[in-house]
Amino acid sequence: MKLTWSVSQTYHQWLVRDYLIHVRAFSNRLLKEIKKEGEILVNGEAVTVRAKLYTADQLTIHFPIERRSERVVPVYMPLKVVYEDDYILVVNKPRGIAVSPNMNDLSGVTLANGVLDYFDRQALQSTFHVVTRLDRYTSGLVLIAKHRYIHHLLQGSEVKREYEAFVSGQLKCQSGTIDLPIARNLPSIIERKVSENGKRAVTHYRVNKKTAQGSLVEVRLETGRTHQIRVHFAHLGHPLLGDDLYGGDRSLLSGQALHCQWLTFNHPLTKKVVKTYATKPVELVGLI
Repeated sequence: MKLTWSVSQTYHQWLVRDYLIHVRAFSNRLLKEIKKEGEILVNGEAVTVRAKLYTADQLTIHFPIERRSERVVPVYMPLKVVYEDDYILVVNKPRGIAVSPNMNDLSGVTLANGVLDYFDRQALQSTFHVVTRLDRYTSGLVLIAKHRYIHHLLQGSEVKREYEAFVSGQLKCQSGTIDLPIARNLPSIIERKVSENGKRAVTHYRVNKKTAQGSLVEVRLETGRTHQIRVHFAHLGHPLLGDDLYGGDRSLLSGQALHCQWLTFNHPLTKKVVKTYATKPVELVGLI
């Protein structure tokens, strides 16, 4: 990957190193790797990080080629690409597929395997940099960076996600906010619970439709705790349909009925707002 910036008068006579760290949010580690395996150019000429920048200079960074882990190999899968540019990929993940390999189970094909294959077919030398994760049975939008520098910038910015969930029963309020802390439910390393010893978790919801099976609920997260939506609604006595971990009814569906429908973020380079939408899988449409 290559990026070029035009130096404004504000940074006249700044050192390249200071500009990259304080203006472009480079880490010291990334800067060391660029010095070793990449290239720094000012107006087309190679320089060191100690070079001075002047107004209107063109600073170009050639990033090192990324090295992939041998544990994640490319495997073809038909990806549903919702948004893509030279730096970012957003896909609509199907139900039943994990985002990345589990250390205890490296045999299953994951979204990471499919994305690496997609990169290979584009001749893109990059590894898998996931910004937002979803549980195996949660479908919907996943944000992926095509380079670790872009991943670093996205991690430091706000990413808004809105979900649709099918919960059991009829909620008393048409809309509301669940503000209850969440902690691990020890000795389990997976399960969570509402606990005063946990971290603050805030979930906003609105009922969109009521059916004989339960309620279709629009959910917006203010915080991003593990299993937050699943734990909060289960605590209210309305677990998600199919969610066996938190007491959901599995007669109609296997795996929690949860879908990440909207994902909004500020593009780290263009600074424009990107808002993406993903259609629900047929398994969830059938519940309406």
